[in-house]
Amino acid sequence: MFKIKFKDLQFISNRKTIFGSKVIIFFYGLGCNSQDLSFLLKRKNLHRQILIAELPGHNKNKYINDSLVKFSRKVYLFIRRNKIREITFFAHSLGGIIPIILVKNFIKKKIKIRKFINYEGNLTKYDTETLTKKTVSYEKSEFIMNKFQNLIKKCLNSEKKSLKLWGDSLLKTSPSAFYDLSKECVKISETNELLNFFRIFFKRKVYVYGEKTQIKSSEYFFGSVRCKIRDAGHFSFLENKEEFGRTFWRLI
Repeated sequence: MFKIKFKDLQFISNRKTIFGSKVIIFFYGLGCNSQDLSFLLKRKNLHRQILIAELPGHNKNKYINDSLVKFSRKVYLFIRRNKIREITFFAHSLGGIIPIILVKNFIKKKIKIRKFINYEGNLTKYDTETLTKKTVSYEKSEFIMNKFQNLIKKCLNSEKKSLKLWGDSLLKTSPSAFYDLSKECVKISETNELLNFFRIFFKRKVYVYGEKTQIKSSEYFFGSVRCKIRDAGHFSFLENKEEFGRTFWRLI
């Protein structure tokens, strides 16, 4: 496992440098970090390069008030600098917005999107109701001073393995980054624009969901091939690594 840096961007990868022009880029969700997914990089005889991007202010990285759009632009500059020509996106939760921003605003026809695998990504306003809307219902100062620590304590004291592990990741997350990205996510997801772009633009796409996740709309609503991860919910890579790993390798 190696760290690859570009300006203030950071990735972990199974390769020390960019190897070839075809890559898999993984964008995790709010409050997670690359270490949650590092087990994917330990597979033997792995010939394809995987890059797991660190979100702004996550995994103890310095937070400099990055927006998702600014972050996406930096990722695009990284792609262009390294002459990457074909990408498979695998994105989770809030991370599901980033490939859409990248393709809509920055990536041109010279770069091929081989496939977009969206694991419960924030595509509609209903996807923000569990956590991000609640986060931004508080004043930022109140959230940073009190509510974020309460969230961490609640997770660490939970009987659910996934929430405990997510709590460990939250300890490495900037509360300011958590709040700002939540606010942006809620704003971007208010309309059906993300969903429509996902449904129409990406020709090869898969919508992934956990068996235990309560999806408020029909699974056919997302207009793509669907894949269910058994015995898991929103954080299957924390709840059931084996099943998540099998799904990941099959889909890419």
